[in-house]
Amino acid sequence: MKNKHNFQWRYFVLFLSVLCFNFLSFNTYAESSSLAAEKVRPGPVDRQLKIFKYAESTQCNNDGIPLKKMVEELRVAGITFTCAQRAYDGMAYPAVCGGATGEINVFRIYASDLPLARRLGYAPVSTLPEYQDRPCGKAKVFKYDGSTQCNNDGIPVKVMAQELVGGGVDVICGQKASDGMMYPAVCGGGTGAINVYLIHPENLSDAEALGFSSVNELPEYQDTPCQ
Repeated sequence: MKNKHNFQWRYFVLFLSVLCFNFLSFNTYAESSSLAAEKVRPGPVDRQLKIFKYAESTQCNNDGIPLKKMVEELRVAGITFTCAQRAYDGMAYPAVCGGATGEINVFRIYASDLPLARRLGYAPVSTLPEYQDRPCGKAKVFKYDGSTQCNNDGIPVKVMAQELVGGGVDVICGQKASDGMMYPAVCGGGTGAINVYLIHPENLSDAEALGFSSVNELPEYQDTPCQ
């Protein structure tokens, strides 16, 4: 009888051991699954926004802070931007030489860099009530074609394209366009006509070395699809 009780007791202890082992194994699996889920769970998305700083240009003068200079300022500060363009604040200014133009340099940055950008004097474009946003252009560069009013002159698109090709820059397409500015109607005066070329982004610095500039530097330029 005593042996029978011992056998039953041993069986009961074995049953409890198996039950505890299964319970611990399940908890370990659950914790591992939870940790794995934490590892693959994506982090918060860092949204982008546009900031600006006045170019401090004045009417009748070819002055102001170039877009490229502010580009360098942001790079030195470690602020990543995905777009840089010249624009206007949208306000009306009295037409007077030496007066303000309202030109601004605009950059699209990540929201996490906004506090640092503020310390450098930049502010979100949302603080400009009259600002009209425009899309950041693709890797398009331009150069004035040198045409003048009342004359059938100016460098053709295909001819100027050879400057880029000869400099090792692949031209995807080219088109004639306007810089969007107004010019006095006078024979021999400028027309604002430009030759625009779509290139690969990695060739932008090469194109700039050849005297071309990004269309994003033209505040009044209206982009059209390149055929």
